[in-house]
Amino acid sequence: MKKMKHFSFLLCVMLLLQCVLLPVSAAQTEETEPSQTTASTQASQEPAAFGTVCVQNGCRTIEGMVPLGGSDKRLETAQSAFLYEVSTDTVVYSFNPDMKLHPGTLAKIVLGMVVLENCELDEVVTVTEGIQSYVPGTATTVAEKLKSNEHISVKDLLYATLMMNANDCAVALAHHVAGTTDAFLTLMNSWVKRLGCVNTEFGNISGLYTAQSYSTARDMAKIMREAMKNETFQEITKTRSYTIEATDLAGERKLSAQNYMVDDTNVPDFYDSRVTGGLQSYHESVGASIVCTAESKGMTYIAVVLGAIRTFAANGWQAISYGNFNEMTDLLKFGFDNYKVNRIVYDGMTMGQFSVAGGECNAVGQAVVNIDSVVPINAQMNNLVTSFIVTNKGLTAPIEKGQLIATAQVKYRDSVMAEAEIYAVSGVKASSETGVTIYSAVSDSSGKSSGILSTIGTIFVVVIGLVAAYLAFNSFMRSRMRAIRRKRRSERRRNR
Repeated sequence: MKKMKHFSFLLCVMLLLQCVLLPVSAAQTEETEPSQTTASTQASQEPAAFGTVCVQNGCRTIEGMVPLGGSDKRLETAQSAFLYEVSTDTVVYSFNPDMKLHPGTLAKIVLGMVVLENCELDEVVTVTEGIQSYVPGTATTVAEKLKSNEHISVKDLLYATLMMNANDCAVALAHHVAGTTDAFLTLMNSWVKRLGCVNTEFGNISGLYTAQSYSTARDMAKIMREAMKNETFQEITKTRSYTIEATDLAGERKLSAQNYMVDDTNVPDFYDSRVTGGLQSYHESVGASIVCTAESKGMTYIAVVLGAIRTFAANGWQAISYGNFNEMTDLLKFGFDNYKVNRIVYDGMTMGQFSVAGGECNAVGQAVVNIDSVVPINAQMNNLVTSFIVTNKGLTAPIEKGQLIATAQVKYRDSVMAEAEIYAVSGVKASSETGVTIYSAVSDSSGKSSGILSTIGTIFVVVIGLVAAYLAFNSFMRSRMRAIRRKRRSERRRNR
């Protein structure tokens, strides 16, 4: 009987331990299993600072290194390309975005902006004596070339420079603003550096092939993003035709746009009503390039094509493929046909529950910002994956309402589309319960519970269960054998 009492007591203890340890083990296992759509804690390595992930691993910001639509070669001949959505700050596509290439006369975008920032449109320019001697003989000029000491407005010179690539007009503007072309060139290079265009350097004011210049598709997008903020620049670069009234030394000059994407008069094949401005460039030594802006379906694109190949018929002058206009058409079609703008994070959106050590309950998080992004046109919200990095590598009670508790990353396939700070919807008080506290395994920096304690606990529970089962079975068999012996002794007494 004493053995049975001891056994009963031991069995009760074993069962109690099993009831306590199994939930702890289960809780640990549950914590270590990542959701298919959400990772609740930070990566095992030290995470990147908030705000940098979208640059290093994402598409949201013009510096983004992982464009939403990938970086595979999509255009036939372009050496570099870039497609950027302005309103959401999203890089949709890029190909060799940081390759240094000759920008050609796209440099005139910067020339135009420096002039606009330093002059009034109605200022009168006195054209430099011997103006044509400053321009290479094969370079484009205004149809009726500028005359020495001619008086003409800044506005007229800008239209001729940006619509017709008129290099004599560019020189006249440079001399008016800075005195010399070298001094003006210094202003241009300072302007681009101020924008953060570290991979751009102009060798002359017009981007002519006569000097070494270089830029990148990403830098040209930055330059165009700044230029499109200026209404005068936008107006000039989308103008189809313009007339310079007669001056004191020349008659009326009629201009027509050389950008065939805004004007269908000469070459109608490339006209696109969505294009709201831009500049083109071509020289046989550096290829065909173009930068343009385009708007449709609530999106505003800046698109860049650099170093495309122009091919000609046997006569040597008739273009079979323009290169820049053909491939810009393809790039805009890709952007508008395959993507749209969606709100992916909104102010007040509940985003995740987070364990609080010593707290009465979990903390519920929410975003306090609206974030729009370009997404694939057929994408649904459940195609997006949200992961979280908990602040301080874990939360401890008490938590205040509105306290920063985590940061979130919203990801589509391989590209991080947004980062957001997550704040507590309500406070979490410290637990007031007393008594024995059972602690689960401590989470490591990856958010996964320590497997050692979990494994030991599980093995311990299994062993205890087996021992208890053995003792119970052994006790049962001994009791049965005693009963059989007593029965046999009783039968022998009756038979005597």
